[in-house]
Amino acid sequence: MEWFEFASTYAPSSTGELSAYESFRMWADHNRVWIIFVQLILVYYLGFATRVRMPILKTVLLYVSLFVGALIFGILDVQLPVKSALLVAIAILVIVKVRIKPEGSSRK
Repeated sequence: MEWFEFASTYAPSSTGELSAYESFRMWADHNRVWIIFVQLILVYYLGFATRVRMPILKTVLLYVSLFVGALIFGILDVQLPVKSALLVAIAILVIVKVRIKPEGSSRK
């Protein structure tokens, strides 16, 4: 997404060889929308999906709308901590899923 490079927020400190951390930050900055898209998919399936299997057309519509949301969040991520907020949401949803799972099996 070359049109998105204008919003790059990370500039490496050295102009020579990049460290592993700096190269990861550059990669994450250039692939911001795809990272947010994957995080949105995880949040959807952990928190909102009632059925994992849906008809194909509904699934395509879901992914298209999630990608449009990822584009919007990618633009907002230049100034706001969107990726960090999505990581916190994923962590909270995983904790809730893990805590609810044993309660359901102990009632039987």
